Amino acid sequence: MKIKSFFGAFVDYFLILSAIIGVGFASGKEISVFFFDFGQASILGLIAFALLYLYLFFVIDYVKHKIMANSYNEFNTTLFGKFVKISNVFMVVNFAITSAGMLAGADYLFETFFNVKYHIPSLTLSLIIFFLLIGGMGKIKFVSNLIIPIMIFAIVVNSIKNINPQNVNLPVVSQSGTMALWYGLLFGINNFVAALPIIFETKLKSKGKIFVIFSICLIILLNILVLASNNFSTDMPMFELSANVSSWFYYLYFATLILALFSTLMICCYNMHLILFNGKKSKFCASTILLINLIVSQLGYAFIVKYLYVLSGIISAIYILILIILVIVKLAKLKLRKEKTSLEIN
Repeated sequence: MKIKSFFGAFVDYFLILSAIIGVGFASGKEISVFFFDFGQASILGLIAFALLYLYLFFVIDYVKHKIMANSYNEFNTTLFGKFVKISNVFMVVNFAITSAGMLAGADYLFETFFNVKYHIPSLTLSLIIFFLLIGGMGKIKFVSNLIIPIMIFAIVVNSIKNINPQNVNLPVVSQSGTMALWYGLLFGINNFVAALPIIFETKLKSKGKIFVIFSICLIILLNILVLASNNFSTDMPMFELSANVSSWFYYLYFATLILALFSTLMICCYNMHLILFNGKKSKFCASTILLINLIVSQLGYAFIVKYLYVLSGIISAIYILILIILVIVKLAKLKLRKEKTSLEIN
């Protein structure tokens, strides 16, 4: 029984990681935009990110048990009521932006380094996701647990090998403290919202969630130090720097980037699938999701990360803010109802 429980926690740990990590961790682009560009103040952003995650994990866990919501859709419906459709529209837009970023990233990666054009990579990934969506959550969990350990290993090795303590330079950027906090929170909220539907599919306990936060913060910090001690010229700096490790690792890291793209794409497509079609297994539902993402991906990887990811962060921040307000109101109503029932009994 304990072995089964441990294995279940292991599966859930990697599933949540796959929902949060995203291609930004493996490519370095997302870390650069949300953390590194603020110099030493990036550490403030990282601390804000960690504290935010601790708080949000606690709130979601507490509320879902209080209102007895067994799924993300139930949770949303209970809190938003008749406005749930508006909430769902914003969330679909959010997940579509991230999914499109993953598809555009795959095309960019292949075109830049292997001169493969005509959107072959994004179409190939979409085809694989199509079959996974039809297969349901079981297959998504299985695939996540195959690829996430490989990703973490490659990211950590690449980071350690490319950190040169003598060259680490995190300058003091004028008036960057507030912006670093803001962007760290945006990054955290955006990635948490992407993981939220998955969190409802898992049963990870508090210690496991703290370990998730610790793992993510460690990877972010390693990436910041790598970027601070090296010069880079592409939109995927960690891939560029992987060549410094060895020639075979360069190709391994290319595979890692593809896995990272695929992992995030898989989770975000599942989230869209859950909201729009309640996870219904049909070719029409899966095709609709993938078509939306392919259309948005035509805007290009650099544009999506630089502008739409920030927009996605703002949408996520508004969503979380409204969510917290609704949670406070809902819990207050439950408390009043309980007190009223107690008085009636007495």
